[in-house]
Amino acid sequence: MIVWIASYPKSGNTWMRFFIKSYLNNSNKKFSLNNHIDDTVVIETFPTERKFGELKINYQDFNDIAKNWVSLQSSINLNNKINYLKTHNAMCTINNHKFTNIENTLGGIHIVRDPRDILVSYSNYLNENVDETLKTMLSDHSYEAGEFKNNIYKKSIIGSWSSHYNSWKSYKSRDTIIIKYEDMVRNTYDTFLHVLNYLKKKTNLEINEKKMIDVINQTSFKNLKNLELTEGFKENSSINPFFRKGIIGEWKKKLSKEQVRKIEKAFKIEMKELGYL
Repeated sequence: MIVWIASYPKSGNTWMRFFIKSYLNNSNKKFSLNNHIDDTVVIETFPTERKFGELKINYQDFNDIAKNWVSLQSSINLNNKINYLKTHNAMCTINNHKFTNIENTLGGIHIVRDPRDILVSYSNYLNENVDETLKTMLSDHSYEAGEFKNNIYKKSIIGSWSSHYNSWKSYKSRDTIIIKYEDMVRNTYDTFLHVLNYLKKKTNLEINEKKMIDVINQTSFKNLKNLELTEGFKENSSINPFFRKGIIGEWKKKLSKEQVRKIEKAFKIEMKELGYL
C-alpha cells in the first residue's frame, strides 16, 4: 500500500522525503542525498519510470500515463510492503481515470507552502523570470516535466497552486494530513513528531525520540545544502542548486508589488485558510 508524500513543487517535499527515508533506514549510516545500494527503503517519484516498459506505457502521451496511474500503483504494490512515493501530481481525475484508489492508497502527507515563497524558489529552479513562473502557478493546465531516455515528457499534471492544494485537501477516501513548510522550519521537532505519529497509526511504526532527533539533524536544510555542494544531488535536473535558501518570507524582497497583488488575489481564499494572509 502507498503512503503519498505530495506537494506543489518547491514546497518542502524533498526535505520531508529525506526525513522519512532516513528514519526508516539505518540512521547510524552516514546520510547521503543519493540512494545507498543497501537502503531498505527507497522513496521513488511517481509516476515510476522504471515501470513504463513493463506496462507498455507510451510515456510521451500524458493521457496514456493517466490511463495507467492505477496499474502503475498496483504493480508497485505487488511487493506487499508499505511504499512511500513522492508526487507533485494533483489528486485529480483525467478522462475518468482517477489518480489513485483505496485498493492502492493507505494515506498521504500533503505539504503546503506560502505561494509567494514558492514563486521565488520555483522561478529560480526553472531558471526563468518570475512573471513566467507566475503564469504557471496560475494555470490549471500546468504540468511537471520529466526526462526519460533523453526525452522530455509530461510527467505529472500539477494545475494551479490553489487547485493543487484543494485537490489533496478534499481527498477523503483515506485519512491524510496537511503539513505546512513553515512549521517544518519553525517547529521542526513537533512537526516531524506529528508526521511520525501519523505513520505510527497507519503502519505501526515505532517512534524513538533519540533517533528522530538524530535524523532531524542529519536532514536539516543546512546539511542538505552542504551535501549537495560536496556530493551532488542526482535528482536535481535544474542548472541551479536544488537546496537554495529554504527561508520564510523571501518574497518580501524578491517580488514586485504587482506580482504580490496578482498572487494574493488569485489565491486569496486558500491563503487566508492557511494563515498566509
